[in-house]
Amino acid sequence: MTAKAITETVFSEYEVRRLHMIFPALSETEQPEVGTIKCIGSMEEASEVLKVSKKCRGVVAKTRTRGTGSGTIKLTLHMPWALYVRALALDGDKNLIDGVKAYGRNSLHPEFCLTADVFDEDDVEKFKAWPRCSVTSGPARKVENGAEEVAEIELELSFMPDDYDNGMYEAMALDLKDDTAKTSWLKAFDPSMVHVTEA
Repeated sequence: MTAKAITETVFSEYEVRRLHMIFPALSETEQPEVGTIKCIGSMEEASEVLKVSKKCRGVVAKTRTRGTGSGTIKLTLHMPWALYVRALALDGDKNLIDGVKAYGRNSLHPEFCLTADVFDEDDVEKFKAWPRCSVTSGPARKVENGAEEVAEIELELSFMPDDYDNGMYEAMALDLKDDTAKTSWLKAFDPSMVHVTEA
């Protein structure tokens, strides 16, 4: 499919095939060994806006809406244990014997970058990224003995604006001409790699 055809076609997000969590506070070697989530049930995203109105003699004469860079993401998925531990700070209590994790007052949810590999019904690919996220819900799981399907976990995230005042980035794979950005997007996204540096 050509770039022109992509521009003329309606892109509907149909399937999220991969999510990746990148923790900027950790070095590359400290990142959870399994940072990729491939077993995703659903992803729901909502960006917040600021509405400003101007009145003239008591009647609204003009309204403007602008993004805030903040919003929420709701996920249902199955995720690697090491990633779950890191995202919900189950490793916050350092005074535990090896193999034991805990959740409580020492569990300060870390900030991370969330990236997504999204496709439409025609297999057209789009990259997405939220550079500053944190989990806003605590551990919540449901076990039903004898169930025919293993229940997915639900995670609620909030995202915030980065240093460029953006909360979310997206790019159609075919439109992304920068090879470094394309190959690094999912596992090493950083907002600086998609901004043009002035000479």
